[in-house]
Amino acid sequence: MKSTGVWYGLLFLLIFSLSGLHCKKVKEDLGKKFIISAMTNGLWIVQAFTDGNTDITADFSGYEFQFKEDGKVFAIKAATAELVVGAWEGNVNDLTIFSNFPAAGEPLSKLNDTWKITNNTTKLVEAKPFTSSRTAYLKLIKKS
Repeated sequence: MKSTGVWYGLLFLLIFSLSGLHCKKVKEDLGKKFIISAMTNGLWIVQAFTDGNTDITADFSGYEFQFKEDGKVFAIKAATAELVVGAWEGNVNDLTIFSNFPAAGEPLSKLNDTWKITNNTTKLVEAKPFTSSRTAYLKLIKKS
């Protein structure tokens, strides 16, 4: 009888631990869907960007960014008919967004990094580089 109780106890622990893993996965999936939904709904502009001690916000003047669900991001500068395609990915666990414009020059190449989100809403994202020794600050706002 005691061994049956032990087996039931082990079975309960196994089911409990697996359900905990499932809940974590569901939470991650919901978080990722939220990030994707927030980022892909509308156009974004750079409201502030500093690299080191230099404010280069003006370099992004005229650029609008459209994030797509498939991981692409378009940098659009209507005044010059410029369209640059990059990639992006949100990570719910680390609260980061990776962006890369591999063929772009400045200022877009300054966005090539993994960014740690320090503040966000559905209309604002503030971030700094995640792991590098680089000192930078990025603030994106949703275009109204």
